[in-house]
Amino acid sequence: MLRFGIVGYDHPHIIRYAPTIATHRHIRLTAIAAIGLNKEMAKKDAERFGSRYYEDLEEFVSSEELDAIYIATDPSRHLEVVSKTAPKGVHILCDKPIAISLKEADEIISLAEKNGVKLMVPFNPPYQLGVIRMKEMIEKGEFGDIYNLNATKYGKIPTTIKGMDTSWFLDKSRAGFGGFADIGIHAVYGLMWLIQKPVKRVYAKIERKLYKEIPVDDIGVALMEFEGGTVGTVSAGWANPLGFPTHLDATFEVLGSKGAMVVAKPYHDFKVFDQEKTESVNWWRVDITRLVDEFVMSILENREPAITGKDARDALEVVVAAYRSSETGTEVTLPLTV
Repeated sequence: MLRFGIVGYDHPHIIRYAPTIATHRHIRLTAIAAIGLNKEMAKKDAERFGSRYYEDLEEFVSSEELDAIYIATDPSRHLEVVSKTAPKGVHILCDKPIAISLKEADEIISLAEKNGVKLMVPFNPPYQLGVIRMKEMIEKGEFGDIYNLNATKYGKIPTTIKGMDTSWFLDKSRAGFGGFADIGIHAVYGLMWLIQKPVKRVYAKIERKLYKEIPVDDIGVALMEFEGGTVGTVSAGWANPLGFPTHLDATFEVLGSKGAMVVAKPYHDFKVFDQEKTESVNWWRVDITRLVDEFVMSILENREPAITGKDARDALEVVVAAYRSSETGTEVTLPLTV
């Protein structure tokens, strides 16, 4: 059994990750530290899971003997948490993006390597059943030469999530980016994972189009050229209106010389109807369970996790390049100068 802690109740992913961690067969969730927002929510979960509760990071670190943590703070605090926990030998499952800058990402990776701890960022496309099948078919050559990879990933603006304070998403100093990066980084990593080749060039248009009153971008499109000539596109952001039947939806497409494939529904869901709306509810999310499984087993088997800190940095680099391209109106070549 791994002694596990959760640091931060800021990211809405905590709604799924907390119970998944608490009920895992190899985990004992011993402590929860709400060092930012949503303290009452965290306190209730600590009571529900029989975990000790903290509101101060220093007290949490000095009081607990832990094997691993899940970090769900806003991204601006990821480095702070890693710098306090990695020297104690605590393995790290850190929500996306790994950091708000490439410099901070490098520091996080260095801290993990220096202290010999596992570092994983839980991108979900490699654990979505349809996308898994797509990768298997690509690797078997069933599509021939791959010409295009496309991903669309839209969600509702996070501030509409009920029962949580998610205001930090609209603060660039805490989030690092806006809607395109928030949702699109999963899709960027997904395409990189599918093709297994580095991105050479990026051209993007990222704007505030749907919510004129917010101070960050809400939607964007990025065009990526991979080594070898395959072209990928990612369209992502807070595009789903309040009346949309799902909070989040995603599609992945591949086009090759021998065929094509579309994954239009990465999740299993059912529909609920009332007098006002129709809503699709995800009832089976194998990705969350499998991501936590992978992190846990990488520790128990003493091996690298499937998604490393470097993988997370590579995805962040593409996102940073996309924002630079949008700001300058020009193509950006990778690798970037930090």
